[in-house]
Amino acid sequence: MRACLFLLWSTLSATWTNQIIVTQTPGMVKMIAGGTVTLKCHVDQILAFCHSVSWMKVDPRTGTMSTRTNVKINTTSEVGKRDRVCSATITNALVSDSGMYYCSAVHSKAVHTGNGSNLIVTESSTESPNIKMVSSSDSDGSSAALLCLVSGVVPSQVHVFWLIDGREDSGLTESTWTDNSDSATEFTRNQILVQAEEWDRGVQCTCVVEFEGNSINKTVQRIDLGVLCYVTVWIYRLLGITAWLLLLIMATTVAACRGKNRGVQRNGTSKNRGRRHNSS
Repeated sequence: MRACLFLLWSTLSATWTNQIIVTQTPGMVKMIAGGTVTLKCHVDQILAFCHSVSWMKVDPRTGTMSTRTNVKINTTSEVGKRDRVCSATITNALVSDSGMYYCSAVHSKAVHTGNGSNLIVTESSTESPNIKMVSSSDSDGSSAALLCLVSGVVPSQVHVFWLIDGREDSGLTESTWTDNSDSATEFTRNQILVQAEEWDRGVQCTCVVEFEGNSINKTVQRIDLGVLCYVTVWIYRLLGITAWLLLLIMATTVAACRGKNRGVQRNGTSKNRGRRHNSS
């Protein structure tokens, strides 16, 4: 709330006094954790030096403004023909450093804020979306709710939509967080309602995730309980037949072994009797 009020007041101040135009570059930058990035604030027609320019970060989860100890502000301006450039450098960037960074310049008792620089810090350069599907076990009478959860990538970098039996539907996309801690990760959630008639007849519902020019998808559909029970019964029957066959083979083997042992014992007894007869 404080961040929103601050930005609103800054915007109104810039509108009332159009003598200073504050812009920022780059508009968005994506980097790997541990790297260094420099954000620049371009201030036209300002009379003060860069020490009057401050940098604030808006946390993407809480929406609050904060400062970071690893942000080094350059108080020496880069004077150009048409503008003055004031920079801020972030070293040893962490994933928690991700967010929108705004520079603000004070002039004539008014605060003028830039358009913002979106910083995205990731653990590695080989990130890819992880898709998890959540569906209702049965329709509620009119529709079935389906959820497509996309994690592992920043929500602003992905485009999520649905293919319902080949028909494209945008669904409802929103970004959310795993929890409220500082180590929370942001993920994308897309929800869609499928008509009960389509869901009950087992229509294929595919969640499509577009990321950096690639398309990844995952499909879910209702399983017919009748067919599932039929297949389960046949599996149990096959297991039962297999078990009986194994028991029959074991019984036959045991019987054969016992018969062989009895024959050996009889032969041994006959030989012993013959030896006794000869000795007498």
